[in-house]
Amino acid sequence: MQLIADENVHGKVVARLRAAGYDLAWIKEIAKSAGDPEILRRADVAAAIFITNDRDYGELVFLRGLPPPRAILYTRTPHRDWKLTSDLLITELERGVELGKLTTISAGGVRHKPYPIGASNA
Repeated sequence: MQLIADENVHGKVVARLRAAGYDLAWIKEIAKSAGDPEILRRADVAAAIFITNDRDYGELVFLRGLPPPRAILYTRTPHRDWKLTSDLLITELERGVELGKLTTISAGGVRHKPYPIGASNA
């Protein structure tokens, strides 16, 4: 499954996921400076698991009805702590990403919120 990291994901997180063998595209390389709604409307994002540090994606999918990716992995970790973020993401990816959900990942645990009915790309 294709992974796409938002522009705000630390470059060291991107490098570590790639080094771990994940097929990961980075918005910073493929659509630099694109707005969040524009990113969600991309066909490659719709077919991917999307990794972000930006909570706006939840609002865009849940409140504004924009098309979601197959799953969103929203990390709530300090940007400077790229190693913790990488570790948590790799753990969740190894566990198996729940499609059709926004998954919030933090040092305190993982929460899953299903997309609104009719919004799932899963």
